[in-house]
Amino acid sequence: SQTLAPDGLDQNHPRPPVVIKILSMMRFVETALLACCGLLVAHAHRVATSQTVRLTRRSLGLDMLTKQHKLAYFGEISVGTPPQTFSVVYDTGSGNLIVPSTHCTSEACVKHARFSRDNSTTTETITCQGGSVPWGAPGGAITINFGTGHVTGDCLHDMICMGGLCAAGGFVASTEESSQPFASFRFDGVLGLALSTMAQSLEFSIMDRLTGHQLLKQPFFSVFLSEQDD
Repeated sequence: SQTLAPDGLDQNHPRPPVVIKILSMMRFVETALLACCGLLVAHAHRVATSQTVRLTRRSLGLDMLTKQHKLAYFGEISVGTPPQTFSVVYDTGSGNLIVPSTHCTSEACVKHARFSRDNSTTTETITCQGGSVPWGAPGGAITINFGTGHVTGDCLHDMICMGGLCAAGGFVASTEESSQPFASFRFDGVLGLALSTMAQSLEFSIMDRLTGHQLLKQPFFSVFLSEQDD
């Protein structure tokens, strides 16, 4: 009978030392590149099946407090069935997905793509702790304050896709956004990638949802640096 090692290899035919060294170096590089932005890679069950999402780098102008230029890295996601596409900042400092809603008439919303719950067959209203809401009852609403602005929105549940990975989860569909700074942004919303403790609940953490649906082995991501903006 054939004996398999924990990684699925035949113990009678182990990896040669060169391959082991290469794989160890790959893991070291992945760990070392967790800190900044370029290409975000969410690791699935094996490195060979990692999911890559291309991000675009743009300057947000000069931060008057720090006197430093602020950069944002954003890419596409989709929400709903059929999918509605949004450009979002991949943000490591927050934990929720926030996109504008068609119920929002603020300047910051109408200048961007807006999510229509009426055009999705899988949208559900939930509480902002991720709980279900009886049919016909109002769902949860929340206001989230940022350093230079705020967003008020409804808590919804729908299919969320990042690259080729899709999972049902909670998100905030904004019904009001402050003009500063959101009206000036090129992107539509924010995809929070911080620890699940910074999300409204585990239901709102995209990395936790992908892990819970066994699309990712662990809620880890890496970032590959690039000298180019795209």
